[in-house]
Amino acid sequence: MKHKLFAFAVTVLLLLASITSASACGIGSYQPEVPESLRR
Repeated sequence: MKHKLFAFAVTVLLLLASITSASACGIGSYQPEVPESLRR
């Protein structure tokens, strides 16, 4: 019983970690347009 509970907790935590990292990558890849006055 203890092994099943541990496996379930690991599965849930890995799922949560993958969701969090995927959302962080999605936010980090956003690059807004740079205005002409700031371009060199």
